[in-house]
Amino acid sequence: MRPDAARTSPQNPRSLASPRPLPYHTGVTSTAIALPVPPLPNPEVLAPAPDSVAELDRELRAAATAYRKTLARIAYHGFRLRLCEGWTLFGFPSGTEGENRYREDVLHIPRSSYFKAVRIGQALHQLSLEELESIRPTNLELLLQVSPTLWHDFAWVREAKILKPARLAELIVERNQAIGEHTEPLTTFTAKVPYLAKQAMETMLEEFRRTNELSSIGQALELLIADRHDRSDLLTAAGRASQMIAGVIRSLDNMGRIDSEAREWLKLSREVLDEAREKEIQATRQKPARGEAAGGRA
Repeated sequence: MRPDAARTSPQNPRSLASPRPLPYHTGVTSTAIALPVPPLPNPEVLAPAPDSVAELDRELRAAATAYRKTLARIAYHGFRLRLCEGWTLFGFPSGTEGENRYREDVLHIPRSSYFKAVRIGQALHQLSLEELESIRPTNLELLLQVSPTLWHDFAWVREAKILKPARLAELIVERNQAIGEHTEPLTTFTAKVPYLAKQAMETMLEEFRRTNELSSIGQALELLIADRHDRSDLLTAAGRASQMIAGVIRSLDNMGRIDSEAREWLKLSREVLDEAREKEIQATRQKPARGEAAGGRA
């Protein structure tokens, strides 16, 4: 019997016309026996020796300092290159398209990192390179949101060098409020959500934003969370109490058991609750949308 007859016999009906590929990309058709895939080795991860921790810490601190200075240099030089569209000297077209191609083909810097840095360099163009290098990146982003009317009234650069971001953000809010501004520093919030729920969540947030005339999706999310958690005693309770009072008035009207004085007191109570809730909504509505205060191509 020929060697391939066993593969086409009634006991083994597998046809040579439909060979099954091997688990490996060998280009050879398989027999009825599949080759096992060898397990991948699990490399042992060794903890650093105790006497090397100090060296690791020293190197990491040096790398962090270099990283901070690198971002400051991209901000400082990137903005000045933008002013003269210097990338055109290297054969790239004028405008945003040329800048983006220069970033990608020459600098090899991620888009978000580059344009954020250049935006910082543009907004803080009055600072020297040494001043930019001495401020942590988070505080540089916070300085973008200082009101121009307050810039010369306080030692913002000195404070940004020594303060933690949370404290610097608090100072910005306090000083804005002192001149009657209700703006506060904004940041980006990122969260993973179920893929199939993402579109529905975006739709609901956008509807809530339009209903309450808010300036951004972020503020809609903040108000929704506050409605259920931080200010639930004010927003949620006030809204529900107002609805309950309205129900009581309708019920007593239907039964004919309410006089004009009682009606007025109930209406006044509802107006007080509605006014308190509206103030909270208005306070959120007045906050600027993310990115309004900063120029550049972010």
